Amino acid sequence: MAVKVRWKKITGGEAAHLVIHLDGKRHHESLGIKIYKGDPEKKNKRELVKQIRSERELELFSNNHYHIPEHKQKLSFINYFESYLESYSKKDIRKVKYCLEKFKKFNGNNVKLTFKGVTPRLCGEFKDFLTDPKNGLSSETPYDYWKRFKGLLKLAKMEGIIRDNPAEGITFKGYNKYEKQLRKNVLTPSELQALANQPCANEDVKRAFLFACYTGVGMAEIRNLTWSRIENGKISLFREKNGEQVINDLHPVALKIIGSPSIKSDLIFNCPTDPAVGKLLKKWVKDAGIEKNISFYCGRHTYAVNLLNGGNNLKTVADCMAHSSTKHTMKYLNYTDELKSKAIASLPELTF
Repeated sequence: MAVKVRWKKITGGEAAHLVIHLDGKRHHESLGIKIYKGDPEKKNKRELVKQIRSERELELFSNNHYHIPEHKQKLSFINYFESYLESYSKKDIRKVKYCLEKFKKFNGNNVKLTFKGVTPRLCGEFKDFLTDPKNGLSSETPYDYWKRFKGLLKLAKMEGIIRDNPAEGITFKGYNKYEKQLRKNVLTPSELQALANQPCANEDVKRAFLFACYTGVGMAEIRNLTWSRIENGKISLFREKNGEQVINDLHPVALKIIGSPSIKSDLIFNCPTDPAVGKLLKKWVKDAGIEKNISFYCGRHTYAVNLLNGGNNLKTVADCMAHSSTKHTMKYLNYTDELKSKAIASLPELTF
């Protein structure tokens, strides 16, 4: 293995390249450093190229021998996480952002934590932190954040910052537990009626949540929903989570909830902050005599399960939910007792 400097002639000067001999192959890397005739920085540029060559050779040598350079091990994990978020452009960016916030809370926003300190033990403790109900997460959210955390560490491994992913061997047993709890977060038709009959301290929160139960629309979409998105009894929008387009008929109940159309640019709902919505929703559900832990997102769960209980096939429900594939919808099949009963009842009769 060797790294050598080559100067390639260009018009009026020369440009620096590295020639890397590794595993019997030769590679070229352009450094973007050019020296023209009369350049006053000629000496400094040549010294810089020599320094880059030395660092590149050391880096390749270290990676080839499974040793991470000390300067990489001492990188601030929080700073790396923040830089990762700044350059992140995928549709699940909000989950990455909230995962970072949770990790900061877990770690006391300690920017001095280095990659050397991100051990399997620390990763396991963070997983336990996510699954602890007192930290405010429920349903699939802890698992969603854990996946993003592992993805970050996977990238760090690919970039040569760590040799092994410290979270690789840690299983997330809590995911199945939260899946089993989904039934508690779904409202039955009779419970929806109870909520419709029960006054809420904030009428917009009441209307918005019931609308979510009949459309599967989340709070992110609710906050930006204008009358321009409602036309000819249909709703048309893009989901904030995955960017998928939603074009669905509105059930008569949903149309009744929103009432008569107004100016197209006007918001249909004016809800308070998320924490305020959570508190209002909790009290309203309790006042209606419903013993369930209901969040606003449960409206979406309710929509999916009630669609399935109505006898609709999985692909149709996935389309109504704007899921990118039916695999995201299949989890709801475990909570549709009515469908199971109907399926068993449909078996052919036999005469004995």
